[in-house]
Amino acid sequence: MALLPGLTVQTVRPMPTLPPEIDARIEAIWQARLALQPRLFNGRVFTAEQVRAGRIAGHWSEYRRVLAQMTQPELFKVLRLNPLAVNGVLHTPDGTVLGRREAGSTYLAGCWHTPPAGSVESRLGEDDVDLNRQILAEAEEELGLPPALLTVHGPFRAVRHPGTRIVDIGIRLSTDLPFADVRHHWKETGNGEYDALAVVPRGREAEWTARADLLPGARLFLM
Repeated sequence: MALLPGLTVQTVRPMPTLPPEIDARIEAIWQARLALQPRLFNGRVFTAEQVRAGRIAGHWSEYRRVLAQMTQPELFKVLRLNPLAVNGVLHTPDGTVLGRREAGSTYLAGCWHTPPAGSVESRLGEDDVDLNRQILAEAEEELGLPPALLTVHGPFRAVRHPGTRIVDIGIRLSTDLPFADVRHHWKETGNGEYDALAVVPRGREAEWTARADLLPGARLFLM
């Protein structure tokens, strides 16, 4: 879905209370995953209830519920979660940046997509949703690129993943840095989300969009 300039994201209700048996099921899934990945954090994440070209409406949920639904998709019948995520499309003078997700990633390990990317989170307890702020925070964490080195051109496309029901919001970014410098920042101060970066020169997008290891959302963002 193409998005309009001035897209807004609004919180329309609090996180719903769950039946005790569903909450217990979610907690069992969470504890099992924590045993494998002790560094997981149950933060506040935004889930979309309605996605329109000019407005997204939803509520703040928790990562524990999102993980449970991803692990057991049949829980969607009760949870109805469509996690909102930001997905940068970073343009450099050399082309568009791609990143390969680290082999130990919780989600889509080994696949290529357009970084930076991540769930829409309430990092400091805020209730508003600022997509530009979210993508800049992801860029600094994942690629080591501070906001001063980037220009945000805003959201332009929403892509829903049919399996996970994640809604990726594509946001165009640009930097004057050549790709070699972007790669240097990533290697020096990135958080390890990716084990490789690549650049797609203008006019050579088709070489990547034909690849099976490029995520469907990234394929659309490159077109």
